Amino acid sequence: MQTTPPVVVNTWPFSNATDAAWEVLITKALVDGVHLSGTAVSAVVAGCSVAEEDRNIKSVGYGTCPDEEGHTTLDALVMDGRTMEAGAVGAMPDIHEATQVAREVMLSTRHTLLVGPHATEFAKSRGFAVRSLDTPESHELWQKWRDNKCQPNFRKSGAWIPDPSTCCGPYRPNFEMNSTSYSSQSCPKTTVQEDNHDTIGMIALDAYGSMAVGVSTSGLRHKIPGRVGDTPVPGAGGYVDNEVGGAVGTGDGDVLMRFLLSFQAVQLMRSGLGPTAACEKSLQTVRQAGTWRGGLVALTKTGEYGAACHGFEKFEICVRSDSTGNATKIIPIPCMLSMS
Repeated sequence: MQTTPPVVVNTWPFSNATDAAWEVLITKALVDGVHLSGTAVSAVVAGCSVAEEDRNIKSVGYGTCPDEEGHTTLDALVMDGRTMEAGAVGAMPDIHEATQVAREVMLSTRHTLLVGPHATEFAKSRGFAVRSLDTPESHELWQKWRDNKCQPNFRKSGAWIPDPSTCCGPYRPNFEMNSTSYSSQSCPKTTVQEDNHDTIGMIALDAYGSMAVGVSTSGLRHKIPGRVGDTPVPGAGGYVDNEVGGAVGTGDGDVLMRFLLSFQAVQLMRSGLGPTAACEKSLQTVRQAGTWRGGLVALTKTGEYGAACHGFEKFEICVRSDSTGNATKIIPIPCMLSMS
C-alpha cells in the first residue's frame, strides 16, 4: 500500500513547521488493524498550525501584524489534491487555529471560504476557543505606527481626506478628486519583506501518493480592516491536483492574487515543465508597475520540487524527505532581477 516516498516543502526557513508536517507523514497509526501513515492534509495542517503558534515567526499567527485599527486577523487555506476540495478563512478575528478552521470549512460545509466575524462564529460552532489575536507586542507596533503619522499605509493619495500619505485618519472620501487622478500606488514607503509580512505555504506528498497544500498568514501589517489577500484564495495562495502536483505562493498578495500564480504553476507542470521552470514562468506573467515581491514553491506528484522568486532580497525554502536525511534542509533561492 505504501508506494510513494513522502515529501514536505514550504516557503521560508520555518523548519519547525516542516518537521511537524514530516512527523505526521512518517508516523504510523493502527487503523482497523492496519498500520497507516499520516495523510498529506493532516501534515500541512500540523505544519501550518506550528507556524501559527511560533512567536519567532513575525508574519503568521497571533500578535504579529495589526491592521489600521490595531487588531490582528488571520487568513488560511487548505486544499486536498485527491478530492480537489478546499476550505479557507479570511480576515478572521479571535481564533488562533486558522488552518484547522480552514480544514473544518472543507470537511463540514459545502462552502470554500468564510470571512470576518462570521468565520469566528463558525469556528466556535466547531469547538474552537475564542482567544484574542492582539498582544502587547502588536499594540506597541500599532502605537509606533500611529506615532509615525500612520506611515506606511495602503490608501491611495488623493482618494481620501485627510491625505493618507501625510497623516492618520479617520478618513472620508474625497469626492472632489477625479478617480483617474488618484495615485496608482499606495504610499511608496510600503514594503513587503520577510520581517513585516509573509505567508507560510506548505505542500505535502504522502506515502499513498496524495497531496495537499496549506497556507496561513496574518496578512500585511497596517492593512485596511477587512482586507483579504491571496492566501485563502484557491489558485492564488495555493493549488494542488494529485494528477500533477501542487504550488504555493508568498509575497505581495494584493498583486499576486490577480494572476492566480499557484494555479498557473500547476497548469504549467501539467503541460510538461519542471517545478522550477513552472514557478519562473508563472511569476513572469505578473504585470505590475513599480516594485513588487513574490515567490512560488512547487512540488510534483513524483516528489520533485522547485521554487522561484522576484524582488525579495532573500528567499529560502524548507524541504524534508528521505533524501534530506534526518533533518530539514533550508535552500536559498536566487530571485529573478527582471521579468523579461
